Amino acid sequence: MADKKGRSIIYENLAYRKNSLNTKFNNFTLNPPTNPSITVYQSGHKSNCEPGWHTRIRTYDHYIIHYVLDGEGTYYAPGGTYPVRKGDIFLIRPDESIHYQADWNAPWTYYWVGFNGNEVPGILSLCGFSDACLLRSYTQDEQLTSLMRRLAYPEFQGIDREYELLGNLYRVFSLLIHTHVQRPISKTEQYLTKAIEYIQQNYTESDMRVSDIARYVGIDRTYLYRIFYDSFQMSIQDFVLEFRLSKAKSLLKYSDSSVGLIAFSCGFENQSYFSTIFKKSFRKTPLQYRKEKLHPKSNPPQ
Repeated sequence: MADKKGRSIIYENLAYRKNSLNTKFNNFTLNPPTNPSITVYQSGHKSNCEPGWHTRIRTYDHYIIHYVLDGEGTYYAPGGTYPVRKGDIFLIRPDESIHYQADWNAPWTYYWVGFNGNEVPGILSLCGFSDACLLRSYTQDEQLTSLMRRLAYPEFQGIDREYELLGNLYRVFSLLIHTHVQRPISKTEQYLTKAIEYIQQNYTESDMRVSDIARYVGIDRTYLYRIFYDSFQMSIQDFVLEFRLSKAKSLLKYSDSSVGLIAFSCGFENQSYFSTIFKKSFRKTPLQYRKEKLHPKSNPPQ
């Protein structure tokens, strides 16, 4: 995988993360999820943090939110440096190299949960996160603490646990959405939401056209191009392609379907075209990607 500047990305390998004296860690990626819309990857609880403790620089293939219960620290992200205090929540986004550090005088305690899925960007926006805002606060009551504790210490196993985690994660989102001061939704945002809704419902159709999306939204295709570029710095065709590739990556990782069937189910005209586009985007073939995800090779944490 490469970032927007063409630099190779090495993702954090959750298989090397372990429990320790003051850290509870859960890796939920060992079993294929049954819900493709949103998946919980990891969770945990760090208590009695050492003064000045810090992570090395890390990059993830999923989102993570940290909720600080006590103490202070600093979060370093590509978009800025964030002082973090009790009651704050900071967001880590996929493909961004980050690190964070506890304060020397008042080291923090926090819960975290990592997740990803097609629903996630829209939900996080409703929660108050954006490119310009990767940190917000929640200090109303103990509900969020209780839910994050349940995510860090799940009760069930197997498929029961997957839906226990999803239930608690959605409740976390509901609290953050409820306590976020919503601004009026502009016409442009309404058009964008409706366009993405159409893409989510029809991405499996290889003959889906920009004109179909524009007609569904009720606007001119030129205007549709403009709002996608203004919002995502990419054309609508590139957005659809990234959406399909994201679906394909998930199926390669979590299903045993053939590459040809995955290509067809994600809206690609044929397997050859899919493999060419996949290799161009991720510098490896679909089969190489599947093999790496089944047998990850990565350097252990330093």
